[in-house]
Amino acid sequence: MHPRVLRHRSPLFRFALPWLAALLALPLSAAPAYITIGTGALNGVYYPTGGAICRLLNEESSQHGLHCTVQNTSGSLANLVALAKGDIQLALVQSDVLYHAAHGSGPFTGEAPNDKLRSLFRLHQESLTLLASATSNITTLADIEGKRVDLGNPDSGDRITSQALLDAMGWQASSFAAAPAASASNPLEGLCNGSLDAAFVVAGHPNQGIGDLTGRCKARLIPIEGEQIDRLLKNHPYYQRSRIGANLYPGQTSGISTFAVTAELVALDSLPQEEVRTVRDVLSSRLKQFTRLHPALTTLTPESMQSDNIVLPHPGMQDAPAQAPLLAPESLSPSAAEGTAATPASDAAPSPEGSPARPEQGTGAVLPAGSGAVATDAATPALEGQVVPQGGTAMPGAPSAAPEQELLLPATPAAEPDRVPAQPSGAAPTTAQPQPAAQ
Repeated sequence: MHPRVLRHRSPLFRFALPWLAALLALPLSAAPAYITIGTGALNGVYYPTGGAICRLLNEESSQHGLHCTVQNTSGSLANLVALAKGDIQLALVQSDVLYHAAHGSGPFTGEAPNDKLRSLFRLHQESLTLLASATSNITTLADIEGKRVDLGNPDSGDRITSQALLDAMGWQASSFAAAPAASASNPLEGLCNGSLDAAFVVAGHPNQGIGDLTGRCKARLIPIEGEQIDRLLKNHPYYQRSRIGANLYPGQTSGISTFAVTAELVALDSLPQEEVRTVRDVLSSRLKQFTRLHPALTTLTPESMQSDNIVLPHPGMQDAPAQAPLLAPESLSPSAAEGTAATPASDAAPSPEGSPARPEQGTGAVLPAGSGAVATDAATPALEGQVVPQGGTAMPGAPSAAPEQELLLPATPAAEPDRVPAQPSGAAPTTAQPQPAAQ
């Protein structure tokens, strides 16, 4: 360049260089990242629970760069398969299913133990619930021997948990009379038409499907208790004693003793620590709002959400947040309070009688993994009972497809067996008779 030209432009350079230096000194914004949470049935509890997590993350995505999509699936087993394939990055899984996956036992017998699974949070309880038909003479757990009993679909969360009970009691499948083939649309209708004597469901309470069976069909809840159950809980720490509160259902005037699993939020150890820290810190700063987004979450506390060591905690969970203790409940700002309706007392799951146990909700229904995903929007004022965009199948590492339909999430928590009819991608929840859903 000619010296005169350089001398002519030098004042401009002298003016611009400080600004350029200041811009270079600014921290670069984090590159956008995308995670998908594998949940359960559209009419279950895992799905809105995952949606609650995504909602809080997406409301602050402009700050941390992490975008979240919730994926409906057939439940715990499907979530673990999708997690291993990389189709999802976070999964909600029953605690007993998680244990078996990590140890190569139960439904994973013959497979190598999965040592890549890592824990983020322990969430709500899901009780094993025994329902007896009105026409049966069943009043205790022992009475079901020799009766027509639905144990849950094979390889479902219902079956895995009920099988643990059978083993504890010394029962085999042959200990029961043959049960008729379940209807795909109403799998537990046999409790109403007399073709079933009893059925096991992993579910939370109060529960819409169980309310239908106890009200319309006069089905009864039977306690699951005794020395065998005490030994089961002692030998298997991923189960917890629980109690279904009194007066939750027609004719149910006393509490019902049983045991429960917990819903675990897990990832693979390969998920970047920074993304896990973001999930942790968002829930840390907004725990109070998170617990208001679904009745199953209402009594979660910082202590109850700590990992129970079924698998190792993810490294991103192990260092403390920079500005707040792990999961410290926050005081909602006026704007946040307006955006989150408090849970009505009638909808909240009551604390079990005489016990600090938390309310539980079950999950799972026969919906193919990848059948539809929803990226919850910061503009959505509340998750349950509100309309959120329904997109196409989410691809790993990419945002969900543009919204084409709207999905109305039920405000009443539903049960969730693996035994709800499959729905096509993007379909709205079925409005047929509510059925307890298993996972």
